[in-house]
Amino acid sequence: MKDQDRQWMSVALAGVLSNRMRMSIVSHLQNGPCTVLKLCEAVGLSQAVVSKQLGILRDSGLLICRPQGRVREYALQDPYGIARLLEAMDGAAQVASKNALNCRKMDESSSN
Repeated sequence: MKDQDRQWMSVALAGVLSNRMRMSIVSHLQNGPCTVLKLCEAVGLSQAVVSKQLGILRDSGLLICRPQGRVREYALQDPYGIARLLEAMDGAAQVASKNALNCRKMDESSSN
């Protein structure tokens, strides 16, 4: 796979995970497979909203869907990989936040 292709895939994945509702669903699914109804209760969103977000996550390849009788159960395609990704994103967010705060402090001190 070319570097450009990898970069495009990373950008697409970042876009999918940039939505707070989808991140909440992914975070909850780290606990294991879940039905739409249970996800609605867990994340506090309506069935229509959760279903739409699940469709986006499924289409991106992050989720798998298993029919369980009349309901569908959703699970992370790669729970370990997603856990590592979320940990990396959290670490990067903490570093970025700290750096942004330091930059603001430097700007304020240089203007005095």
